[in-house]
Amino acid sequence: MEYSSDTANARIDFVSESCVRVAIYKNKQQLLPTFCINPKGYFSENGRARLSTADFELCSPKINTGGGKHCFELPCGVKIELYTENFLLKYYKGENLLFSDRKPLAYNFENEFGSGSFHYVSRAAGERIFGLGDKSGAIDKSGRAFRIETTDCMGYNAAQSDPLYKHIPFYICENSVGAYGIFYDTSDAAYVDLGCEINNYYEPYKYFKTEDNCLVYYVFFGTKLSVLQQFCAICGRQPLPPEWSFDYCASTMAYTDAPESQKKMHDFSELLKEHDLSCGGFYLSSGYTSIGSRRYVFNWNTDKFPNPKAFISDFAAMGIEIIPNIKPAFLVDHPLYSYISKNGWFIKNADGSPFITEFWDGLGSYLDFTNGAAFDFWKSMVTKKLLDYGITATWNDNNEFDIKDSGAVAAGFNSKQVSAQRIRPVFTYLMVAASYRAQIEKRPEIRPFLSSRSGSIAIRRFAQTWSGDNRTEFSDLRCCHNIGLTMSLSGLYFYGHDLGGFSGPKPSRELLLRWLQHGIFEPRFTIHSWNSDGSATMPWTYRDILPAVRKLFAKRKQLVPYIYSCAYNAVQNEIPMNAPLFLYYDDEELYSSTDSMLLGTDILAAFVFDSGVNKASVFLPRGTQWHLNGRVYQGGQTIELNIAPAGDMPYFVRAGCVLPTDESPYGFKSQKKIVFTVYPPAAGEFESEFFCDDGKSFRYLENICVKLKFKVLCTGAKVSVSFKNYGQMPFEPELRLCPGDGRQLEITPWAN
Repeated sequence: MEYSSDTANARIDFVSESCVRVAIYKNKQQLLPTFCINPKGYFSENGRARLSTADFELCSPKINTGGGKHCFELPCGVKIELYTENFLLKYYKGENLLFSDRKPLAYNFENEFGSGSFHYVSRAAGERIFGLGDKSGAIDKSGRAFRIETTDCMGYNAAQSDPLYKHIPFYICENSVGAYGIFYDTSDAAYVDLGCEINNYYEPYKYFKTEDNCLVYYVFFGTKLSVLQQFCAICGRQPLPPEWSFDYCASTMAYTDAPESQKKMHDFSELLKEHDLSCGGFYLSSGYTSIGSRRYVFNWNTDKFPNPKAFISDFAAMGIEIIPNIKPAFLVDHPLYSYISKNGWFIKNADGSPFITEFWDGLGSYLDFTNGAAFDFWKSMVTKKLLDYGITATWNDNNEFDIKDSGAVAAGFNSKQVSAQRIRPVFTYLMVAASYRAQIEKRPEIRPFLSSRSGSIAIRRFAQTWSGDNRTEFSDLRCCHNIGLTMSLSGLYFYGHDLGGFSGPKPSRELLLRWLQHGIFEPRFTIHSWNSDGSATMPWTYRDILPAVRKLFAKRKQLVPYIYSCAYNAVQNEIPMNAPLFLYYDDEELYSSTDSMLLGTDILAAFVFDSGVNKASVFLPRGTQWHLNGRVYQGGQTIELNIAPAGDMPYFVRAGCVLPTDESPYGFKSQKKIVFTVYPPAAGEFESEFFCDDGKSFRYLENICVKLKFKVLCTGAKVSVSFKNYGQMPFEPELRLCPGDGRQLEITPWAN
């Protein structure tokens, strides 16, 4: 449906049975393309037309007109009323108002609110808001205000710093009527106020503002989970990470900043063997590129690493992938700076000279990834300087593209120059895309692994992420827990933290153990540090607690088969790897019981976030049952757990699942042995699924994998299990009944 006035246009697209897109734009305005919306995941260096309807499952609502309004009824049951005067929208669930545009004016049609694009909407009493990317503080963002842009916020305060690293203007709002989600499709810097501002002349409201020359936003209806899934679906699917990336991955600035980095890395590998610890990868910090005291991307410091290829080969032989740090800016004295400048591949000033800004202890220029030749240059350098050496992964870092100068320009899209400050998240996306394409072209049979610190929701199509340069403080532990779940509720399912903390003094024994207890339940399990005393936080940092650390590492390795199966479920079905309980259950108590989280849907862990405390509590949702240490706990109650820093890390398993774990002896070169434990309810039947493959190739897309489906029937005397493998990889599961259940376990033939 399209509407127009003398100066402005409005358009509503019915994207699906439970999603609409609204666009407000001036006459004859050119809209920048979108890189966030991409339902099929097709790659284009020029993005997608912002108002394209390609690949949407469009629907035709029931329409009634009259009385100065148009009424639309969506198949999901939501009714939309559009008042043509001032273009005001109201959304009803049944007969109840879910939310509405603020009257009498919600949009900036004729500069009523000054410059920029605005959207004012209603704010209900007691509403809760989740999302917006890596935002600080509590999980519920209502009552706060945030900037939507990216910044290199080294050592940020996880309770209140803003902005952080991500640009994701998406949130889920829940009130007494139901839930809805809004995604503002823009790459411009923006601001969102979720209840800070009040005005005597309006009912309570919240608002979004961007410097973009138009307003394009999507509204999703459904449960909190389905709203999140719909948002993720139109942004494009995540890639399935290789299995090794879910094992412990190490990192530290201290090793690559040291004069003899290669020896430090050799010593690290020897200590892994000495302490019999498993390791899947090592994030190689940027010190490997140094010339003097500064860092120069794609330069190997051969004083530190005399033989990079041999170093990488030695680690690969141990099953450890090297993940090198790469940065998108070149210092002005970089050996390649003059060459790039002559080719015109940097972001520029208006006069065509390279735009120069501060970057890592010097001055430098950002590569202009909207320039196709610069994009290809980056690919070639990733290939020649990293992939040709045997590397299979990249760590795309410091890619916030902190450009505020309105005079800086980029090549743009389809030969149309664009202001660089308007497309900062696009540069990040294209940087990661260039790295990904280099990796896939070099080794097309291997699934690439990439990590990116910054970006929009578009980076989910190529890379995982993490919460950035946190602090070695207990307060950051709890707040990073919240930041992680907030990223998950924003569509970034493959995330993690620098366990132990990155910036500050060496973490205490207690803090390190608490971080590890938390990290074993997240997708990214990585210790990374830049300790102020020059030390490196490692599993053996404190030899006296190494047995406790090793026990936690062993628990992580034990959970990898389940974690990897959850990763497949996240990719295929948009089920988050981690989530707060309230995403799936409606108990009011769950909103105040957020020191816990789900791993997949079957494991629930509660955590200790305060020094000197050994107890954690969690409210179990009503109508559920949970297994823990041979006991079954009924939902509807709060359970308190004793969790000592150096003790066992307990977790609940949901009754009604078959849980895969690796039961092989833990160690540096342990072999995988998957055992399936049935966690049954007292009575009834349920189904459970499991996925695995070779862990590294794309053959699972051809069904060369294991796709087990279990059917379980529970009675008072026995638990009967049947299973079928829908994949083409042969697999015979070993089954057992959970501890404490005295019934007989019976394996029965599969019945269609």
